[in-house]
Amino acid sequence: MSNLNLEYIHPQPIWWIDLDINLKNLQKMVYGFIKKLPNQGNTNRGKLNYQSSNILNEQITNNQFLLLLKQIKMYVRQAFDSYKPLSSTVDITNMWINVSNEGGYNEVHMHPGASIAGVYYVKVPNGDCGQIVFHRNSAQTYTIQSLGSAEDISTVEMPHTHAHWTYPPKENRLFIFPAWIPHSVRENNTKEDRISISFNFQRMSNK
Repeated sequence: MSNLNLEYIHPQPIWWIDLDINLKNLQKMVYGFIKKLPNQGNTNRGKLNYQSSNILNEQITNNQFLLLLKQIKMYVRQAFDSYKPLSSTVDITNMWINVSNEGGYNEVHMHPGASIAGVYYVKVPNGDCGQIVFHRNSAQTYTIQSLGSAEDISTVEMPHTHAHWTYPPKENRLFIFPAWIPHSVRENNTKEDRISISFNFQRMSNK
């Protein structure tokens, strides 16, 4: 008997890479911004959560941050080039700091107006400090889970059946993804700060 063929025709890309940034230096800069910039709290939830305004509006001379910014731009443009656009590129539009302590999490959201989004982990405590979660479109999830019981479907981590896909946070790890993918961050169940830097890139014409 022949084997049944299976192909995935509409995959969603997630790119990631581990960088080599001096995190102690970068953490010091982050805590300085927390004292300086007000808490925006757009998608962050929890009593001990912080989300800064756009740090690109600030004069930053920290060498490790400038190195990080340079590498983020390089890798995001490399990711965007995989779409093989003929006459466009992307440039960074905003960047912000997220600090989540015990109980802190991020609601499901997207990044309207952006083409590419991403997150870089500056500090990751030991223990269950909250995974980043990428969600399938809710209409697709409803349809797929209606094929069987939700209890069965929700526990199967297969590309054609899962309702979400998770990645554990790791210090110095950079994630890049299309800005339209719904995503969230689970609760930090430790008593230490989970710190990340998020960003958006927008498509720009080369002409």
